[in-house]
This record gives sequence, C-alpha cells and structure tokens, in this order.
Amino acid sequence: MKFGKVEHPRQLNAPIPQLIPKIGSQAENPSKPSTPLRIHLGAPVWGKKEWVGKLYPPKTQAKDYLKYYALQMNSIELNTTYYRIPDPTTVQNWKQVVPEDFTFCPKVYMGISQFGKLAEIPEITKRFCETSLQFEKNLGVCFLQLPPYFGPERILILNRFFKLLPSQLPLAIEFRHPGWFHRNQIIDLAFQLLSDHQISPVITDALGRPDVLHSSLSTQKVMIRFLGNSLHSSDYARLDQWVSRIGEWAELGIRDVYFFIHQHEEEGVIELVQYLVEQLNETYEIKRGIRLKGIDLNRAMPQIELF
Repeated sequence: MKFGKVEHPRQLNAPIPQLIPKIGSQAENPSKPSTPLRIHLGAPVWGKKEWVGKLYPPKTQAKDYLKYYALQMNSIELNTTYYRIPDPTTVQNWKQVVPEDFTFCPKVYMGISQFGKLAEIPEITKRFCETSLQFEKNLGVCFLQLPPYFGPERILILNRFFKLLPSQLPLAIEFRHPGWFHRNQIIDLAFQLLSDHQISPVITDALGRPDVLHSSLSTQKVMIRFLGNSLHSSDYARLDQWVSRIGEWAELGIRDVYFFIHQHEEEGVIELVQYLVEQLNETYEIKRGIRLKGIDLNRAMPQIELF
C-alpha cells in the first residue's frame, strides 16, 4: 500500500492531530448505554506465504491460510473483492473455515468504484451487494474507496449510488480527494449525506496524508485503516493514541470498530496487530469485558497425539 507513504524518516515524528469527533445524529445512542463495544481487528490479506512459520504453522499450504488466519484474528479487510466479485461457492467455502464471530469486510469492486461510474452500472452494483450479503452473520461492513480524483463536485453521483444499495447492506466510505476535508472533518454536505443514508466513515491514518485522518462519525460503526511505517517508533505511538480514542468514542455511542493494519511492504503487520491487541486488552478487559485474540503460533499448531 503506497497511499500516504512518508519518504523521509524525520517526517515520521510529525505531531498527530487531536481528533475531536463530529457526531452524526444516528451515531450516538444513549438509550442503549450497555451495548457492548465490538472491536474487529485484522490485516488486508491472508494469503502471505511469508507468514508461514510466523502466523501460520510450518508447511501450511495456501488453501489453509484463511483457516489459520481466522484462529489468530477476528476480521479481514477483504481486498480480493476489489479485483473480482467472488462466486457464491467461494463465499460459502470462506465461511465454512472461519469461526462464527469472524467478520469479512468486502471492498467494493473496482468496476463500480473507479472511473467515476458508480450509479451508472446498477447491474454490477446489484451483483456485488447480493454476493456480500451471502456472508450473512460473517459480514462486517463493506467499504467503498473513492479514487483520488473523485471530488465533492460529484456528490450527486454518490447520492445516486447510495440509493441503489439495499438497506441491510452495511457500507463505509473512504474519501481521498482533499476537497472532502476541512479542519480534520468531512465537509458538512458530505457528512450530512452519510448520516442520511446511514453510511459509516472510513478513517485513514497515513502520515503522508494528514487530511484523511478525520474524526467525523456518522453511525455507530467506524472503519479505521492504519498505515504503518516499517515498525518505526511512531507506529506504536499512534496506536497508543488509537487505544485511548476508541474508548472515548465508545462513550459517544460507537459500537463497532473495524481496525485494519497495513504496511507499505506488508512487513511488520503481525507485530503491530499483536501490539494493538495487547494494549486494547490491557486497557479494556476490565472496563468493558473486551478480550481480543492475540497472535499465538502455538494456538494454530496441530496437536500431536502421544499415545
């Protein structure tokens, strides 16, 4: 992932903005204060052969990567759906090898999201939505990544696209054009559109693009895409801030946090996931009863029968 990459080490020590949330009318739900906070944590891929012996047991075959991935993490940013819409059999096969509480977060197919098309191809959108809904209880939130050139002048196209979506399909949106942001917030017109359609925001934490690190919360769900920098000390400092921020936002009504960790060369993802799990568990196990899975290779190792 090259988006927001920082080329010079001195830039990694840039201050992280304090994010004061802008809350949508449906994000806060004071009538249900006891609703538990759910944290869905994972990586953008499971098919990394470099993780064999690190995340997966030695000699694990590619067909078993997802099985072992799901033993260690409880969610996946499903980027494969960006390149093609899977067939129903593939979806069923994926569902069969993960635990009941595991969530898939399909990325909207590039044939829909790119080239400014969106609402112009309703038949493909319908197929993507129908396929995503086949994940059933294992469906987290789908996410739409708009191309960098898709600016606020195209907001009517975006509105037409939202109207094509079935009401039961959860969706989050990642804006990349600088025009969508003002002072660490999504501009009012776009924020109101998200609130009206109950679309969640994607918040991207990439040091090279500080404008996309916004704090507009339009629903009770939020997706955070965290881009690390090869395990630089700033990675850990930023994750520490997210641990505090997640707790603060939970008090405001956020109930589902989808947190996906990226690296530019996919190195160090496992280390950052493990660090974040440890910090979240230490902070919220007693306060909120949260106990996330940690990265433990022994849990994935087959048991040996001695007798």
